[in-house]
Amino acid sequence: MKHFRAIIVEDERLPRLSLLRKLKTYHPDIEVVDCCETYEAALTAILRHRPDILFLDIQLQGHTSLELLRELKEAISLPHIIFTTAYSNSEYLLQAIRFAAADYLLKPVDVSDLSKAIRRIEERSAATLSPATQPPAQSGKFPFRTLNGTLYAGKDEVIYVRASGNYSQVMLPEGEEIVLERLGVIESKLGERHFVRAGRNLLLNSDLIYKIDRKHKCCILRTPAGREYSVELSAGGLEAVEKR
Repeated sequence: MKHFRAIIVEDERLPRLSLLRKLKTYHPDIEVVDCCETYEAALTAILRHRPDILFLDIQLQGHTSLELLRELKEAISLPHIIFTTAYSNSEYLLQAIRFAAADYLLKPVDVSDLSKAIRRIEERSAATLSPATQPPAQSGKFPFRTLNGTLYAGKDEVIYVRASGNYSQVMLPEGEEIVLERLGVIESKLGERHFVRAGRNLLLNSDLIYKIDRKHKCCILRTPAGREYSVELSAGGLEAVEKR
């Protein structure tokens, strides 16, 4: 098992000590090289130690960990990130996804959830070191990285994809999935022949296009089961779909 070095960034003493104790008790292979309670101390410690894992509280006094990550990103490659927070707000989750966080844990941190988050980091680390060990696509399905693991989907299942920075929202018949990959990467996996770029941030399954509504600037996609999806398009997107 790989030895990881970690830093805890938490401005409240009791949650900080609680997480430190759980790591020492249940994950002795993780070396906590520093514990920080302020933005400034965290920035200095992270640049100095270059840890493998960051345990970051979303809210710091006068700052947020997201601000800290933006500043760090300009200087170093970000380590694995596990956010810890007392908030279950979906906006925090989306911001965590944008930084490809390994997990998002609510305080007080549950030991089982902590173990799952660390296991995901171990899997990511192993996959990075040995790409050949990643499961190959089977039955026409392709792997897509998600916050909690891997999604396997085929080109016939993907209805459309809408990108937002470092992550994408993939619409499937079962519902929407958040994928931690850029639109170009998803497009290369699915194949340009089956999908059309309807603007910079939108990918449509060309086999499912049913109707183009110029008046309302949208495209209707229909699945083989008869379910319809209306997707708003820009003027350039309309033109791209009509030329497909």
